[in-house]
Amino acid sequence: MPSVFIFLCLGLAIMGLTYGPIGTVLSELFPTSVRYTGSALTFNLAGILGASFAPLIATYLATTYGLQAVGYYLAGAATLSLIAFLLIKESKNVDVNRQI
Repeated sequence: MPSVFIFLCLGLAIMGLTYGPIGTVLSELFPTSVRYTGSALTFNLAGILGASFAPLIATYLATTYGLQAVGYYLAGAATLSLIAFLLIKESKNVDVNRQI
């Protein structure tokens, strides 16, 4: 039973590492005049689109190829997310309010 608790704590810690910086990352992408709207729409639309298809894909993979295929799917999605996060440009020295 203690091992389940350890895995639960580890999983929640990893979730915290994922959701912790997302507010900063999303807000840096938009100028201050539309920052709240842009970050809110981005976060909510990504959640709707990502969360709506993931269970359907996972169910299809589990019934067709077995449960380990769902693990591969989640690992692939995590890898793509990490690559996308690493490709975001640092904006600490950029004036995001400057019109291009």
